[in-house]
Amino acid sequence: MSRAERDLIDLVTDSAGEAAPGAGASLVRSRDWSSSLFNGVRLTVEVAAPESEALETWLAGLPDAEFRLRGHFVASADLIERREGVAVVEFLLVEEN
Repeated sequence: MSRAERDLIDLVTDSAGEAAPGAGASLVRSRDWSSSLFNGVRLTVEVAAPESEALETWLAGLPDAEFRLRGHFVASADLIERREGVAVVEFLLVEEN
């Protein structure tokens, strides 16, 4: 697991845990990503947490959340799957130059 992957998992775990104590995040998949101008990685992350209104509010705010990662910025955070106690989120991390 790369430093960026570990850092994002830690940040997501901490952030989700503030909204829903006991929440945890784990990496499901990592894929390299690039465009004509940028390089980065798409990370699929599973967030497991007790159901609560606070968790739903946290999930709804993900697209606007600020996650600080050394050497990368989070360009997007999209909820791609939701089921009882689990949310799957895809993050796009873009390398800073």
